[in-house]
Amino acid sequence: MLNALRSDVLSSHRGKFCLGILVFLFFSLNVFAEGSRDLYPSGQINGSRAFLYCNTNTFHTSSWPFKTTGTHFVYAKIGEIIATGSSAQGINNGIIRITAPNGQVYASTSGSSTGRISDRAAELAGPRNGAAGDANRYIPFEVSVNIEGVWTVDFLPPGGETGDNNSTVPARSATDTWTQGTTSSGNPNVIAAWDVSVRFGTSWLIGRTYTNVLNLLLSNSSNTSSTAYYATHYVLTKDGRAYRVRTNGNQGIGFTFFSNSNGFAVNSIPTYKSLDLSEKADILPYTHDPRLPDAGNNVTHKIFYNKPNPDLPASAPMYISGVSGGTTWLKNTAVLPQITGLKVIGAEGTLGQVSRKGGNITFNSSTGGTYKITIPVPSGADRVIVGVASVGNNTVFWDGKDANGNYVPAGTSVSQLKTRLLSAEVHFPYIDMEVNPQGVIIELTDNTTDYNLQTGSADEGVYSSRVYWDDSNISGAGSASGTPNPVSNAVTGVSSLTNGHKWGVYDSNFASNGFGNNKSMDTWTYIQGSEESQPIAMVIKSSDLLVESITPTVDTYFTDQKVSYKIRVKNDGPSDISGSTFDFKAPTGYNISSVVPTIISGTGTVSNAAVSGSTYQSKVAMNNQTVIEFTVTGTVVVPLLNQPFEVEASILRPPDVTDPDATNPISAIPVDPHQECLNGSTIEGCNNIKYNTFNPQQFCIGSSIIPIVYTVGTIGGFPSFSTGMPSGLITTFDNTTNIVTLNGTPSQAGLFNFTIGTFGNERKKTTVLLSVNSNPVITSGPSDITICEGTNGSTTVVSSSSTDTYRWQYEGSSGWVDFVAANGVSDFGTATLTITNAPLVLDKVKIRVIVSSAAGCTTVSEVKTIIIYPLPPAPTVTASGLTTFCTGGSVTLTSSASTGNQWYRDGVLLAGETGQTYVANASGAYT
Repeated sequence: MLNALRSDVLSSHRGKFCLGILVFLFFSLNVFAEGSRDLYPSGQINGSRAFLYCNTNTFHTSSWPFKTTGTHFVYAKIGEIIATGSSAQGINNGIIRITAPNGQVYASTSGSSTGRISDRAAELAGPRNGAAGDANRYIPFEVSVNIEGVWTVDFLPPGGETGDNNSTVPARSATDTWTQGTTSSGNPNVIAAWDVSVRFGTSWLIGRTYTNVLNLLLSNSSNTSSTAYYATHYVLTKDGRAYRVRTNGNQGIGFTFFSNSNGFAVNSIPTYKSLDLSEKADILPYTHDPRLPDAGNNVTHKIFYNKPNPDLPASAPMYISGVSGGTTWLKNTAVLPQITGLKVIGAEGTLGQVSRKGGNITFNSSTGGTYKITIPVPSGADRVIVGVASVGNNTVFWDGKDANGNYVPAGTSVSQLKTRLLSAEVHFPYIDMEVNPQGVIIELTDNTTDYNLQTGSADEGVYSSRVYWDDSNISGAGSASGTPNPVSNAVTGVSSLTNGHKWGVYDSNFASNGFGNNKSMDTWTYIQGSEESQPIAMVIKSSDLLVESITPTVDTYFTDQKVSYKIRVKNDGPSDISGSTFDFKAPTGYNISSVVPTIISGTGTVSNAAVSGSTYQSKVAMNNQTVIEFTVTGTVVVPLLNQPFEVEASILRPPDVTDPDATNPISAIPVDPHQECLNGSTIEGCNNIKYNTFNPQQFCIGSSIIPIVYTVGTIGGFPSFSTGMPSGLITTFDNTTNIVTLNGTPSQAGLFNFTIGTFGNERKKTTVLLSVNSNPVITSGPSDITICEGTNGSTTVVSSSSTDTYRWQYEGSSGWVDFVAANGVSDFGTATLTITNAPLVLDKVKIRVIVSSAAGCTTVSEVKTIIIYPLPPAPTVTASGLTTFCTGGSVTLTSSASTGNQWYRDGVLLAGETGQTYVANASGAYT
């Protein structure tokens, strides 16, 4: 039949169409059955039959952690027929259950022989296809396909879904007759023969059936090469490539076989190691349950009994986890593994620049698979990062360390990274496989739907038999009987035709002492993309940025209220930096008038400068060992005037530059020097921030200062004082609190500028400016005022400065009282006190003057007295004769007062005429 069809095709068509028909014919021959018949074909020379273990109970989970009811999957199209069979069908609880992609369930009839594979002959013959002459085949349980997609087939054993704890089977060679166990005899948990086939009309379509996990059981009665397990599978990966896998004589009694993308993994990243355990609860943290849908990078590959059919689509509908509308992948187009668009971005966002916080390596992947990125470092301990890439954009974090866990030195420039992408990565975990003395044989088929082995090709992307393993975590590795040789072959790999991960020996103690007993052994392989050196520009940067000092200039403060600061910042290397932030902060009341940066040494620039009231900020670039000095000038106004205040200067590292003592371990971009200064601790201890407190005090000599308190830094531990402190001050230091207190009374006048700090610690300093002002000096006066009642008088004081002011006082009944404009006193706010028309009430009043300097210092004069003489009673004048007389005549005038007289004519004083009598010889009015 094949020859006739072939001849007809060749005579009618040409080219690719002809080839397509040939392929279709190959996959639609009257080959019957997909299942146990393919594991144990007619004519197989070696090996024993492994029975399909089917139940979901909790017994023996160290051998079968992922139990199923013999679950298989089959892709079928509308109009096709799914034909199934089981040696357990109709025996006790044995049935077949088929679930459509929409969730509809079709179940065989309990107790019916329809769907039963009764013996070895029926297993080899396969199911009937409705054509004449197929009576020797078994009658399958069939479902007509009305929905294209992946259908689920479950084989329930005689013991039903839950079964019991029986875990033994009789020894049967692969080609021997077999007996199906029942609930009353043999093992009710196993199925000896099973089949899932698809036909269109009378033609069978092979390569449609697969499973995700095989739970198998062999007899433990013998452990020899000839009684071991030999089977061939085709494992189709999500990448679209397939591997032929030959078990090649392993013996696990009860064991689990499946295939996935990452073996035993942590957070989906392969560990590339076998596990020293096999119990379900122990291995679940390290492997994705193959019964569950794929999740992200956790992919379970598909185990076929034959070469996958060429008509498999990329994906198909499937009833998954009790929900219709799901899909599963089938045959994807294989893509050449390639990494492009490689970039390194610091953890804080700087392209091509990395600090000790590490950075993100970003790249595009042409396909999913494991990547290897090698970062060359000067020490030779190149860092290799391995992870799982998704198709498209990927990001992987690098912590900035080499292979030995040491940080790559600052200043290191990396011009290229080596990349390799591994596709079609496939792991073959064997759970509780006691021995595998001959190794498993794993071969990559060609990238066509023929799935042939191109053994003559040297290109491992076309054909490869290379496998890898690492059993170093297995107890007894390297010393126990049957230990793999080598224990680890995870780097270079080896051909599985030579050594396909061999462990254990064929002996009678294999059940309990086999090297793989109660272990989870991982063998893996992949298609290695070429290792490529990809150019990048990356530099590792670290700079010790510091504020060296804050030096204030305050000498003119009490005259012009100006204070200026010289702040020196330095890059102590080793890396050059740009984008660092310099900040100067003062409280409200300090108005910045100018900021002048000066390069003291090295090479640097200042940009983006901005003044806002009492703050200044700029961006700074400094090469290694560069020093920049900022001169900040400002004026102090209310409310800060004559009050102590603190200023702060800081230098903040740029993103993706490590500052050894000022790098916050979080990945956020640096914005706050205080957070960076914590450096991962709770105490600021960096050299990036410095403070200066200015404490101005102005007072008169003889007055005490306002106590000055300074806390000594923990580094250094002892206070330091600069020169310039006046005598008369007292210093106390409490070493339990680290507090220095300065108080006392200066004994000399003058302007005193000194600094309090901590030995060996420049972080905080206090600059003190004391203006100790002299009292004014009275050089002369005042004097007593002695006058007669009703007359005028004054007294004057002379002091040392023309700017002095005066305040005259008199002594009242309750103390000294300032004069006011009354009682004939005036000019009491000047150097001269004046008394006009002196009243007698001022007699014997004590007076003084308070002289004040421009600085407010005062001197009190000596006490003086006002003396007011009272006026005597007015005298009377009598004439000795007539007051009218002729020229040449006279008259004698006599005062009633015998003394103290002064004669006046017409109000004009008569000089020398002070006697009691006066001889008047001229006309006029005499007094």
